[in-house]
Amino acid sequence: MKRVALTANKGCRSPSQICQLCQFSTSAPRRGLPDRASTRARKSSYGLQSPLVLGSPLLISRRYASAATTKTSPEAVIKEIARDASAVHQSNAAASSKVVVELLQRCQRVAESLVSRERDQSEGSSKGEGNAISSLLDLEEKQTAAKNKGKPQSSQHSDPRLADAVSQIVIELMKDEKVFISPEALASCTETLTLLRRAEHFPEIFHLYAYKPVPEEGSSPVKLLKANAKSVNSAVPAELANMALGVAIAQKNLSLVLAIIDNTFCAPAFHRAKIFKKAGVPLTGLAAAPAACYALASWAATFQNTMDPNVATGIAFAATLAYVGGTSSMGILAITTANDQMERVVWIPGIPLRQRWLREEERAAMDRVAVAWGFKDPYMRGEEVGEEWESLREFIGMRGMILDKTELMEGME
Repeated sequence: MKRVALTANKGCRSPSQICQLCQFSTSAPRRGLPDRASTRARKSSYGLQSPLVLGSPLLISRRYASAATTKTSPEAVIKEIARDASAVHQSNAAASSKVVVELLQRCQRVAESLVSRERDQSEGSSKGEGNAISSLLDLEEKQTAAKNKGKPQSSQHSDPRLADAVSQIVIELMKDEKVFISPEALASCTETLTLLRRAEHFPEIFHLYAYKPVPEEGSSPVKLLKANAKSVNSAVPAELANMALGVAIAQKNLSLVLAIIDNTFCAPAFHRAKIFKKAGVPLTGLAAAPAACYALASWAATFQNTMDPNVATGIAFAATLAYVGGTSSMGILAITTANDQMERVVWIPGIPLRQRWLREEERAAMDRVAVAWGFKDPYMRGEEVGEEWESLREFIGMRGMILDKTELMEGME
């Protein structure tokens, strides 16, 4: 095997201090790079004395420094929102719905940031626990876990005072007589309190949405108009009611759960809204069915010449009306008597079908509460005891329902 002789660079002044391979690698010219003199001339032609190359440490540090300076802490944002809300409270004129909704949406964004920060901290603590378990096999990881364990615990959980401050701002805005609770404001308020897990305010908010006097917008001093609690617009949407109900069930507060159900699904406005939204089109079709059947029968009578046109029209009208009436009645029976969705709470025999359809959301909410409070095992249902369970059974019985009907339970068929 022949050796390759590496000669030193002639321009090197101290060849004894650098090995031959390094001299060979440094002396070789780089391909594809411009000449230093031409590069300097090009920079001077553009007027750039010390440009920042993309991705350089200086540019990256400036970028992160600007991002760090523009980021605002939640405490400062909450103080700013509180200052704007106090301006609304101190004003003598009725608050604009747009301004109120904007404030509530800002509170919602703060609540989302608090929840995301708490989630990140909980994930970090869970990862730290996993590292502590694995550190039993490694001394270095054990020392790291011991250092992390010595840190103060206050930094591992978000401050509950921030959540209390945000919820207090929202509640005071909704209670102010100069503020009109619009559907957008109700939705934003419900989502904010759901994120913050402050379910104790939901019954009061839902009651105010239906019974709070309506301020006349732009009036100064404020003129209050009486609210119609039975109006369709006073009904709390089912999505928001179920959202609030889920938070109350998670807190295991039975009285709060029943109060939410009373102010949402049991309200007369909710029943009227359901009739208007879900039964309005079918009822209109049924009302227009006789006229449509008569027009269809008159048109069909012109295609025959064996009997009098009036007699043929009467026969065709009776046949089409009987067909439409029979099929629609079967559809109504199928909708009002459906019970596949029932799990633990069913209707008492004798409840009219119209009430069963109108109060289906109320029964579903009671069923959801019974499932959450009772045993998870279907074969253990019916064995629950306790004061809360007996009060829940009595409450359900007063509403025309049965909790755990014997012939519908598992193993009792």
